[in-house]
Amino acid sequence: MRGADGARLRDEANRLRWDGSQAGFYEVYYLKWNDRPGRTAGWLRYTLLSPAPGRGPARAELWGIFFDQAAPERSFALKRSLPIEALRLDPTRFRLEIGEAVLEDGGARGSLEDPVRGHRLAWDLALVSREGPLWHLPYARMYRAALPRTKLVSPHVDARFSGSLLADGRALRLVDAPGQQSHLWGSQHALRWAWGHCNAFEEDPGAVWEGLDSQLALGPLASPHLGLFFLRRAGRWHRFDAPWRWLAQASRWRLGRWAFEAADEELRVVGLVEAEPGRMLGVSYEDPDGQPLWCHNTKLADLRLHLFEPGRAR
Repeated sequence: MRGADGARLRDEANRLRWDGSQAGFYEVYYLKWNDRPGRTAGWLRYTLLSPAPGRGPARAELWGIFFDQAAPERSFALKRSLPIEALRLDPTRFRLEIGEAVLEDGGARGSLEDPVRGHRLAWDLALVSREGPLWHLPYARMYRAALPRTKLVSPHVDARFSGSLLADGRALRLVDAPGQQSHLWGSQHALRWAWGHCNAFEEDPGAVWEGLDSQLALGPLASPHLGLFFLRRAGRWHRFDAPWRWLAQASRWRLGRWAFEAADEELRVVGLVEAEPGRMLGVSYEDPDGQPLWCHNTKLADLRLHLFEPGRAR
């Protein structure tokens, strides 16, 4: 949704949920894009972590990953941690600052540098949205309840990025690069998860897909795979997110490959995500309780979807 109403809805979706003092809490704003003409991609993360009591002070962090499809050895990841006082908000609209980096409804700018490894990433990007927020949980009350421990919404689920990048001295220009901006917050990450998003389909430039398969910590055990899938085609959303479907979604993944199937009364979707491990970069997370987590991240995967309707296959 564009215009004032769209901006208002996205501002609410992006509203900071941390109350400024709550311990045992994390919050993340992330952006990603694919520059198909330049065969590069990027991922930015504006975050805060307020550890559980006794685990240190709250802090703000800025993350960035640059992917080079033509020369994967030139891909790199950067991260900077700052005291929580470096995080500032505009009380009148969504505008988040971490140090000199800015994220707002219409764009993002900032820079990261690692002189030891010789990497630098700077960005000045504008983004426009072709779609209003996508709220992933099926019921509004789930965003107010203690469970699930992580909440997720995509204020810009179908965005287009334009602007400039500087990656290790290479000046790059984005023009309507497809991408996304999302927001998550909570008290604990999932134990394991697979996540994907695509709005760069060859056959249907207006289509959008997003999928999430997670396993939650249940004491010393892991929950079954819980799948949430979303597909927009022909201007209409199909939400495969009803709680009674979470366990029914056939979804299995390993490094570099994710096969899944989701269905409702009108449509069955069979999909495959494949990524070369050599085009992935490893990043580490930390839960508010101090537990470490690791993730293999890429923005250079391939996605194939097969859609089946009653009496018709695609």
